[in-house]
Amino acid sequence: MVSNEGVPASYSLVLGSASSTPASFAEAITVRTWAIDATDTCASTPSTGTRSSTWASGLTLSGSLAPGASARYCVQTSITSAAAGNAPGTTMTARMDLQGRADNWTSPVTTLLIVQKVADTAPRSLAAVKKTASSISLSWDAPDDKSVTRYQLYRGSTAVSSAQTATTFTDTGLMANTAYGYTVYSVDGDDNRLAASNVLAVTTDRKVPAPNTWYHVVTAAGSCVDAAAPQEEGRVLATTLCSTASSSSFRFVADAEGAYTVNAKTNARVWDSRAKKQGSSDVTLSVEDGGAQRLERHFALISVDDSTGAVQIRGMQVSKHCMQSGASGTALTMQPCDTTIPIQDNQQFTLVEVAP
Repeated sequence: MVSNEGVPASYSLVLGSASSTPASFAEAITVRTWAIDATDTCASTPSTGTRSSTWASGLTLSGSLAPGASARYCVQTSITSAAAGNAPGTTMTARMDLQGRADNWTSPVTTLLIVQKVADTAPRSLAAVKKTASSISLSWDAPDDKSVTRYQLYRGSTAVSSAQTATTFTDTGLMANTAYGYTVYSVDGDDNRLAASNVLAVTTDRKVPAPNTWYHVVTAAGSCVDAAAPQEEGRVLATTLCSTASSSSFRFVADAEGAYTVNAKTNARVWDSRAKKQGSSDVTLSVEDGGAQRLERHFALISVDDSTGAVQIRGMQVSKHCMQSGASGTALTMQPCDTTIPIQDNQQFTLVEVAP
């Protein structure tokens, strides 16, 4: 703000560079100025037609003031996308010289020095926060520069999101056990690409269930299916707190139709859904004999949440019935499959590979 407390006078406010390290820095800084009323505040985005220059070439604001009058200006600086090759943290001292004039009188020059610092325009700390066999969830830190308005996310040379405003993104529909490389670019309000993040290499998980691999079968509540928490004669499956106990380990063996028999690690038994047919909904353990009850001992895994790897475990004998969990310590049952979106939590299970 420029104020006049005396006689009518003219003024000039010269904006320029007092120092530059390196010399090209001043050319990379754009300065915009515009006048505002006494009660207004400076907008973050100046109006169309705003005066623009660089600190190197300078810019002069001038006018005349009556006694007691004042003039207010907004001054906004920004740095071009290349920033003349300057690294974040580089600084330059900008200079403002104010001088008043009345007839033949000229006031002393009042100088204000302002340090301009290169803000970081690059997205930082790109990392994978979660991954499955078919998805990768990414997160990054926003850059310091306020001119960044959105991000472009690339998987290799393929753009997977060009209008990303949040600092998180989940890439889906990927191949299992496959390496992918990601880069995030910052973009300003004029659609200029500013800077790139670190390049992140991530490999998706193996598709589950994999052959000859043992898994914990985990409920949405975080408990594990267990073969040593029986309700009846040691044959009923129940849920319990997850542990390293082998009784919580199961192997999925695929048949020709793509369904699975589920073997318990602690004995030669497999999951059996025939209890439903016999008037009880409990899931039991039985001996796999390949006989007439084969379908009752085979289960299909139906994906319900690609981002988490959650599945419904559907019976093959009664195809519209799915395995359902209750509170920890209670038996697993076969109930009508939920077909709503999202699937109810107690019919969602994830397979977590057991460390060798």
